[in-house]
Amino acid sequence: MQNKFVLITGSTDGIGKETAKEFAKKSYNVIIHGRDSERVENTKQEIIEISKNKNIFSVTADFASFKEIVKMAEELNSKFRKIDLLYNNAALFSHERILTENQNELTFQVNHLAMHLLTLKLENLLKNSGEARVINVSSMIHASSIDFENLQGEKNYIGNSAYALSKLCNIMFTNKLADIYTDFPITANSLHPGVIKTKLLNAAWTGGGLLSEGANNMIYAGTSEVIKNVSGLYLENGRPMQSNPISYNKEFQNILWEKSNNLLSEFL
Repeated sequence: MQNKFVLITGSTDGIGKETAKEFAKKSYNVIIHGRDSERVENTKQEIIEISKNKNIFSVTADFASFKEIVKMAEELNSKFRKIDLLYNNAALFSHERILTENQNELTFQVNHLAMHLLTLKLENLLKNSGEARVINVSSMIHASSIDFENLQGEKNYIGNSAYALSKLCNIMFTNKLADIYTDFPITANSLHPGVIKTKLLNAAWTGGGLLSEGANNMIYAGTSEVIKNVSGLYLENGRPMQSNPISYNKEFQNILWEKSNNLLSEFL
């Protein structure tokens, strides 16, 4: 695995960090990401020490800023020849409706638009892999409906609803990518990593399982030979499951894609 490069966004804590540790132990080249440079560096050194793997790299970007995402993508494109596994894992939960510097609702931007922008900016690195996998982290509580006039809480904002909507958008984005990448050696799948005790979970809910459980589900999506050439799956506990029916609606996928691209047009 020495020649495999894996990028995990949001990997300075929680499931992302645990997944990074496990890939490092398996001798992958691991690129960790966070929004705070000091935490990113500390995490990098911790993983090197634990895994004895020196091929740990880092990038920093606050996903509430499209400029920072673009800068991060430019750095990755200049430093690396390929990315074999892209885990779009970074996410947040907000009880309040907050606008970013780009004038988007925070949850929608960080959880969905950032994933959309970063993935498109890294397409050349993914294509260079020859067998890349894009794994988008969603949730079993993803929404069952979508109101395109209230994507960013314009009508009303409820934290749980905004989070669930962003997770539905992750699956719809994944399914659209699966169609787009049909002619390329890239697969795109989404997953629910499990109800895991993390900072994000505790922001709105209680309980949760071990980080190792979530990491195992993440690693399965990136390494299983069973789904090596399969795209457009939604995984729970290492098994393909049916996400909410609306996530398969191609018309809605196209509307979300177009609206997202319009919001990102200055940075694509």
